[in-house]
Amino acid sequence: MQNVFKMDGYTLHIIPSKKFKDITIHINFKAPLTKESAALRAVLAFVMTSATKKYPTNALLSSYLDDLYGASLGANVSTKGQSHIISLRTTAVNQEFLPVNDDLLEKQIDLLNEVLFTPLVNHQSFDQDLVEIKKKEIIARIQQGLDDKMNYSIDQLYHYMGMNTPIDISAIGEKEDVEKIKGEDVFQAYLSMLQNDDKHVYIVGDIDEHVVESFKNNLHFEAHIQEHPVIYDFTSDKDEVLEIIEKQEITQAKLNLGYTLKTDFKDDDTEAMSIFVDMLGGYSQSRLFLNVREKNSLCYYITASYDPFNSIMVIASGIETKHYQKARELIDEEIENFRNGHFSDDELVMAKQMVVSSLTKAYDSSSYLISLAYNRDLVHKKQSIQDYINKINAVSREDIIRCAKQIKLDTVYLLTGKDPYGKDILSDN
Repeated sequence: MQNVFKMDGYTLHIIPSKKFKDITIHINFKAPLTKESAALRAVLAFVMTSATKKYPTNALLSSYLDDLYGASLGANVSTKGQSHIISLRTTAVNQEFLPVNDDLLEKQIDLLNEVLFTPLVNHQSFDQDLVEIKKKEIIARIQQGLDDKMNYSIDQLYHYMGMNTPIDISAIGEKEDVEKIKGEDVFQAYLSMLQNDDKHVYIVGDIDEHVVESFKNNLHFEAHIQEHPVIYDFTSDKDEVLEIIEKQEITQAKLNLGYTLKTDFKDDDTEAMSIFVDMLGGYSQSRLFLNVREKNSLCYYITASYDPFNSIMVIASGIETKHYQKARELIDEEIENFRNGHFSDDELVMAKQMVVSSLTKAYDSSSYLISLAYNRDLVHKKQSIQDYINKINAVSREDIIRCAKQIKLDTVYLLTGKDPYGKDILSDN
């Protein structure tokens, strides 16, 4: 269970664990999600963790990390509902396991201070050469996502399902927005992050509450936090199911379906919804995998996933285009089976066991522990991992049926190949 402390401009979360020989610190910055700011904040995150005033090149910064017994420093960006998250993270060996007294925790916090408060900035602009390097890396990631047709097809589903809403915004932004970013723009995003973002600091390791003093003495932010909601309960204004067919030079078609729900992360039914989605298509013994893929050989892969921060469910599959209609029918049939209670107690038990096993493994990963804790903290849930496990185990047949009845198909997206002879590639003939 985490211990929580209100500090100067941020909330400190201490998660003691004797499983780890290192100490991991994450600083999470949360801001409202917009298309333009996502690109800026992505560049900012990766620039900040590549160089500082004291270590003005990546080589010098890497050398210093090596001096800290192989410590690591990195950044990640993500979206949750209507929020954009920058996560700065550092990991270093616990001082207790060193043969000499080197005060590594203090040096970890000092490093974060260096990254946060003395970045590589001149005349209110981040170093433009470094900014250009990071822009190229982000644009390469964007292009990689376009080239990966599985990833691309899911992004397209989100686009058509929720155009001009948070579910249509990438955590790293769009190419055209990244390309026009200047060092001055990144500096303004940096100031906004320090002044306005909701800030949470997580520390995991074999530690106790004495570390609070280290943070109290060494890490401070101005307390100008602007609260904003995280959950985005996506609601559709479509009168009927939207069907989109896109053709490219590909050999394996991608069929993705987006559903609206009435359950988000803060609702009591969120655990039941997680179990239902897993039973439907979350693992290798799920209904969709066994009946659509294995029994009827209609797809190469098929999965179902639940996004509790946006209140949506997505079914993603790879198919032969000629099986499009049949695959749709079988997917609808399996959902209807759950609505009518046509599933066994063994299926329910197995899905619970899979989720509980995954949660239990969280104790073996400091980053996973932080991720679970942060998700709960974002919606002010006072729930330990064991509390979560207890709620999973309490899910009943009636809960599953209720969840299945509330999902509604909103958008169907098919990415298919171009037929060189002009035949109807959606035909079974």
